[in-house]
Amino acid sequence: MVQPLAFDEIIARHAKQVNGASIKGLHAGQRNRLMQESYAYQYAQLEGEHWWFRARRLILRDLLAQLKWPPRSKILEIGVGPGHNLLELYPPDARLEGVEPDPALARFAAARSPIPVFNASIDQLPAEIQEGSYDGVTMFDVLEHIPNDVQALQIVNRKLKPGGRIALSVPAYMWLWGQQDVVNQHYRRYTSHELREKLQAADFVIERVTYFNTILFAPIAAVRLVARYSGRPHSKEGDFTYVRKSSNPVLLTLFAAERFFLRRFNFPFGVSLFATARKSER
Repeated sequence: MVQPLAFDEIIARHAKQVNGASIKGLHAGQRNRLMQESYAYQYAQLEGEHWWFRARRLILRDLLAQLKWPPRSKILEIGVGPGHNLLELYPPDARLEGVEPDPALARFAAARSPIPVFNASIDQLPAEIQEGSYDGVTMFDVLEHIPNDVQALQIVNRKLKPGGRIALSVPAYMWLWGQQDVVNQHYRRYTSHELREKLQAADFVIERVTYFNTILFAPIAAVRLVARYSGRPHSKEGDFTYVRKSSNPVLLTLFAAERFFLRRFNFPFGVSLFATARKSER
């Protein structure tokens, strides 16, 4: 596991700069940069502290640990956000690289460690990310943000070595569509059948598809459906405002406990999906 390089101090310095700056006296480009940094700081805090992100990292780390990776695997994560995953999910000997389309979040991720992080989108990857050069590519809650998801998966396929693996997570069930999807600018949610079809259309061979976030499925579904049909105004922040911070330990424990069950079997339903698939050896 890669150790962060004093990222707390880096965040604190960014926050001080943003909160202490006079927006009024700056030109448009400077104001936009400060607003980007402010958003990145807030999102980095949320992803670091919120029970959902923390439990998801524990689950994803466990799922990835169950896979057989080559020694010193070269792994690319697309959509790294502020970079927590790069530090916590992967084999300790992995050679990691990251891609993040948001400039401010890419800067935060790059500041956390020596891991290379490119500010780019999946359809405009830099020349350094060469085709046929990765043992693994990961995309955790990224595919739903991309208009043409099959095309994105085809790009990933080309970046992998023969026999290389994609591992990804996506939100499940369009009937669970809610304000959280709107806030995060999603294009869709998936069923396991749809995700399988998309991966196969991109010439992947399926290894595993399972739902997760199953233990809390009923209350999450209830909150989503009540919010949809109650007529009450939506929260601008989505689902993250519904739970008090004091509930973090309980919800973290419940959600994270799924990793022990996922070592033995797949869940038949859940709020999210996880999948792994391989590029053909030919």
